[in-house]
Amino acid sequence: MSLYSFFGCLLIAYGPILSIFFLYIARNARHVLLMVASAFFCLIALLLSSVIWYFAKATQFNHAVSIVYSITIQELLRWCFFRLLIRAEAGLNIVSVNPKSPFNRSMFAFVSGFGYALMTSLVSYISLLVESIGPGVIMCPSCPQVTVFFVSAITTTLFSLLHMAWMMIAFEGFANITRWRGVLQVIWVVASHYGASYATMMNGSSTIYLGCVYAIIVCMVLLSVSVMIVAKTLKSRLVVKLDLIR
Repeated sequence: MSLYSFFGCLLIAYGPILSIFFLYIARNARHVLLMVASAFFCLIALLLSSVIWYFAKATQFNHAVSIVYSITIQELLRWCFFRLLIRAEAGLNIVSVNPKSPFNRSMFAFVSGFGYALMTSLVSYISLLVESIGPGVIMCPSCPQVTVFFVSAITTTLFSLLHMAWMMIAFEGFANITRWRGVLQVIWVVASHYGASYATMMNGSSTIYLGCVYAIIVCMVLLSVSVMIVAKTLKSRLVVKLDLIR
C-alpha cells in the first residue's frame, strides 16, 4: 500500500502544477525563464526564513511565530520581484506574441506565481512525500481517519493554486498602489496568505475534531475569492480593450 499511497499523494500534490507547466509554460522559453527567476526569489525567502528559524531557538517549536516572519519575508520578496519585473517588462513585451496586449502583465504574474507555487510545494512537501514510502503511516491528529500524507497533499495543491492567484492580485495591486483598489488588493494577498497558513495549523491540532476539514474549507474559500478577484481584473481589462477597438 505504500507505493499506492506515494503515487496517489504525488499526483494530488503536484498533478495540477505539472499539468500547467507542460501544457502552458514549457512551450514558451520566456515563461520558463520567468518561472525560474520567480522560484529563485521564493527560494531566497525560504532560505532567510530558515536562517531566522535556526537562530531563534526560543520560537523553533512555536509555529504561530514562524508563520509570521516566513510570510512577511515571502511577501517582501514578492514585491522585490515585481520591482525587478517592471524594469524588464518593456523587453518582455517586445518579444511577446502581442506586445501591446493589456494581458501581458497578468500573464507574467501568472507565470511568476507558478514559480512561487513550484518552489514552496517542493520545499514543504517533498520530504513528507518520501516518508510515505516507509513501512508505517502517520495519521493526522485532527482527522485520525486519514494520513498526514494525504491531508498535506491536498493542502499543497491548494497553496500552489493560491500562490498563482496571489501573484496576479499582488502585481495588480503593486501597479496601482497609489489607489485604494490597489491597496485593498495587496492587503487581501497578505491577509489571505496569513489566513491560509494559520488555518493549516488545525491539521496538527488534536483538540479540534476534523480540523483538517476546516483548514481545507478555509483554503478553498480563500482560493475561490482570489480567483473571483483575478477574473474581475481580467474582465475589466477586456472591457477596456474592447472600448479601445471600438
